[in-house]
Formats: sequence, structure tokens, C-alpha cells
Amino acid sequence: MNTRRFLIPVLAVTIALAVLHGQSQSPPRQDYDLAYIGPPLADPVMQHSKETYVLFGCAYCHGMNLVARGEATDLMHSALVGRDENANLIGPLLRAGIPQTAKLSPMPQFSDLSNAQIVDITRYIHYARQLGRYKELFEAKALGSGNAATGKAYADQHCRSCHQGVTDLSQAAKKYSRPSLTAKMLHPDFLDRPASWKLDQLHDTTTAEARQRHAHLLENYTESDVANLLAWLESLK
Repeated sequence: MNTRRFLIPVLAVTIALAVLHGQSQSPPRQDYDLAYIGPPLADPVMQHSKETYVLFGCAYCHGMNLVARGEATDLMHSALVGRDENANLIGPLLRAGIPQTAKLSPMPQFSDLSNAQIVDITRYIHYARQLGRYKELFEAKALGSGNAATGKAYADQHCRSCHQGVTDLSQAAKKYSRPSLTAKMLHPDFLDRPASWKLDQLHDTTTAEARQRHAHLLENYTESDVANLLAWLESLK
């Protein structure tokens, strides 16, 4: 048996494990403002987007969690941000800036941003907005008084194209309590599943489109929309 051929791969694995162990034990970066930026996100891509958002000063006016300071635009409830897809609306505004108005502070031009940097900033804005809107809607006190007929009309327009024949919505209210039903409607469990690299799932455009669709709905739901949808689902019991 060739001992050298056997030892080389074993040695390579041992070194790799040692490096990984050293990385896991390494102290946090000294230049990372934990109190301001918050703990690093598990998703490295989103963490990079978050740091880009901070680096170019967006957080100073709009807040890390989109709680605006002073007269900055409220990104959490902006209709334009809600309509944005892949930075098609936010990108041009970042490049051109916004002049001062009677109600809002001016926003400087960021004309030197690369396309990748604009995508990073926009990605984090949508991420923070989805977290904030989920919390607002889940805790809203008006969710107990919805209109089932209006909820059905909303579902027919926004939900049926995907859920018809895929998920039996009529069973949802029977299966879950009101809080659980609200949580699953705002943020379905499948959104938290990690992306798969298996060949049969690598090009799963259906799931990718569903993720994007649910994220868009979450950003644009009103309290009335959620209350009406809950009333309709509960009427199907």
C-alpha cells in the first residue's frame, strides 16, 4: 500500500478542520459596531447587504430597522418601496437623489454606486421591511374584525393562482389557532427552508417565485387585508 497517497488526503482534511476550528473560535472584528449594526446575520449575503446599507450612510437617516430619524422618508411604509422589484425603483432614486420638500429632508445623490452596491442596499431594505411589517401586522389589534367576502375577493386576486390545486386553504383555519394562522399567512414555513443544491431542485423556479410573491405581499398587506383574509379563512371551517 502506498502510505504517502493515503496520508496526503488525511493531512489535507486535518488542516481544513483546524482552520475551521480556528475561525469558529476567532474573536469578533474590532471594527464591527455590534451595538449599532446588531449581531451578524446567518445569511452571509444578507449580512454583506446590511453592511453596505450602513457603509453608505443609509442607516443614519433611515435607521437600521427602517425607523426613520428626523424627516427622512419612512421606508417601512413607503408605497414606492413596496412596488420595487429588483431595485427598479429604488436604484434610480439612489442615483438621482431627492430634493428637499416641505415635509422631507433632501437625500444626496449616490451616482457613484455600482449596480451591485445598489442591489445590496435594496436587498437589505426589503429584508428589514419584511421583518418590520410582519411584527406590525402580527401585533395589530384590528385583525379581529374582518370581512369574509372582501377577504375572498382578495384571495381570488392574489392567492388563487398559486394555491388552487396545491394547498387546501379551506383546512387552514381548522388546523391552526388564530395566532398560528396569522403567522403562517404572513410568513409561510417554506420561506425559512434553506436553498437546495440538489439537481432536481436547483432550478425550482416555482418555489423561487412563491418566495418572491409572499415577500411582496408581506410588504404590502394592510391591516384590513390581513383581517379580511383571516375572516374568510375562518368562514371555511
